[in-house]
Amino acid sequence: MAKNLNLDPRQSKSYLSESTGFVRVHRYPRISPGNQAWGAPVHTDSSVLSILNQDQLGGLEAFRGNKWLPVKPIANTLIVNLGDMMQAISNDEYLSVKHRVRVNNQKDRISINYFVFPDLDCNIQSSRYKPFTYKDFHAQAQRDIETLGFKAALESFKLNV
Repeated sequence: MAKNLNLDPRQSKSYLSESTGFVRVHRYPRISPGNQAWGAPVHTDSSVLSILNQDQLGGLEAFRGNKWLPVKPIANTLIVNLGDMMQAISNDEYLSVKHRVRVNNQKDRISINYFVFPDLDCNIQSSRYKPFTYKDFHAQAQRDIETLGFKAALESFKLNV
């Protein structure tokens, strides 16, 4: 990806950090029949990318072409989601994936996700966004959630190009 985007190899290495990657296990308890609930509301990941191993129940939905599409589980496969940081780094060539998770009414759903983030002080440079650090982005996302109820942080750094 870095090569396709003509990124400076030294700079692109700084966008990924072993020390800031982490694994998160999500358990979405089943709900009683007749009810509908979201295990995770509509969102994008703040990371550079995330690697998801979902169980065979399904429930992950991605927004594409102005509609929600179920992401059918395929045994022994991983799903790679591009996050907000990749969108900024790529000058919007690669977009952060808007997604949500629907809860199952038969069984608990389990997913395991590995998130890759830049260092907090890594300077994100792009022709479509003001320069910012991941720390700046994270602080803006927290303010968005407190004031708006959702994360809109990337838009805060967008240039009027």
